[in-house]
Amino acid sequence: MKIVYMNVPGHGHVNPTLPVVAELKRRGHEILYYNAEEFREPIERTGVSFRAYPEFAPTSADMVQAVHNLVNVTLLLLEHSIHMTPYMLNELRRERPDLVIYDSICLWGMQAARILQYPSVASITTFVLEGTANAFPKRHMLYFMLHALPRLPRLIKLRGQLLREHGKGSLPNVLFPCVGDLNLVFTSRDLQPGTPFIDDRFRFVGPSIDPDTRAKGDFPFDRLDADPLIYISLGTIHSDAIAQHDFYHRAFEAFADHHGRFILSIGKGTDVSSLPDIPSNFIVRNHVAQLDLLKHVDVFVTHAGMNSMHEGLYFGVPLVVVPQQMEQFANALQVKRSGTGIVIGDTPPYGRVTASELRAAVDHLLADPSYKQRALSIGESLRNAGGYLRAVDEVEALSLNQIRRDAHYV
Repeated sequence: MKIVYMNVPGHGHVNPTLPVVAELKRRGHEILYYNAEEFREPIERTGVSFRAYPEFAPTSADMVQAVHNLVNVTLLLLEHSIHMTPYMLNELRRERPDLVIYDSICLWGMQAARILQYPSVASITTFVLEGTANAFPKRHMLYFMLHALPRLPRLIKLRGQLLREHGKGSLPNVLFPCVGDLNLVFTSRDLQPGTPFIDDRFRFVGPSIDPDTRAKGDFPFDRLDADPLIYISLGTIHSDAIAQHDFYHRAFEAFADHHGRFILSIGKGTDVSSLPDIPSNFIVRNHVAQLDLLKHVDVFVTHAGMNSMHEGLYFGVPLVVVPQQMEQFANALQVKRSGTGIVIGDTPPYGRVTASELRAAVDHLLADPSYKQRALSIGESLRNAGGYLRAVDEVEALSLNQIRRDAHYV
């Protein structure tokens, strides 16, 4: 089977797909994976064929800049779809795949597949929030709407342009998530908020975790000689360097005299030497092998990106969540509702915490075993969902059913 896989340039959207395409390749399928040039290395490491988007495609920097306001993300995707949809239509007509897979915010992927009527699979690496009741508290929705209203005319205009150019059937009433004939949701049913939007086209496959598809780092695991172990990471990419540095200094202030060992991952954009007076109980690295580290830690202080949140819970680690933007706040709410962690810094604009808040949250998780017990329970549900192997099984089952339907009508 020949598969075209289209994604957006975001680590949180790409990482879960890497084990999936590697397994599809192992089972003998041909994969053409389209994304921005900056993602060539991790995608090619899986063994599949990488195809770079043209220069007018969005970049990860564009995504990071827009992500603090969900309307900005929608505008970014609509604006780029004006050019990306015709580009991908030409690619699909030339490559003639058997199946198209696209990320749930890859609007040009869904539109191209719908126009050419290809069997399609959506890769959903976020919670499905469409149709959820009380997804956000009122004060958060007010903050969101105040920032969204000035952008709505532009959004309506762009949507109208795409419909005029490609026809009414090319876009559904609900743009996001972009859904397909099959929809792979990379979480468990236990964590997903309830919504009538979910129907029998959705499969909850859990997080897609395979350490072999991740880059390894040089980490001193022999220094994990203290109890407890606390891991701190706000993700690999930050759009606000000043706020980022401020958070690191709050962490140093909070835990310099703590008896635990703290591992701080600062991402590739920060120079370790720019952080003076690092406490002796801290290990600071630009990158850590997160999957390997999480097997050892007692608490994970995280921004609650979907990958990090799921990976922590997968290994039964309770979370202190410090969301940096609205989507992460939605994830934080699910952590809170599931009893697997504590949320701080959750008032817009997000991410502002004091040293005392950090210290109190970590110490509370360490002292109350119920958080660990709930994290272990949710972790079991994530592991039992099947992961990337279940995802590939579902893709193959869809293709087999499509072949049977086609044969029936011959």
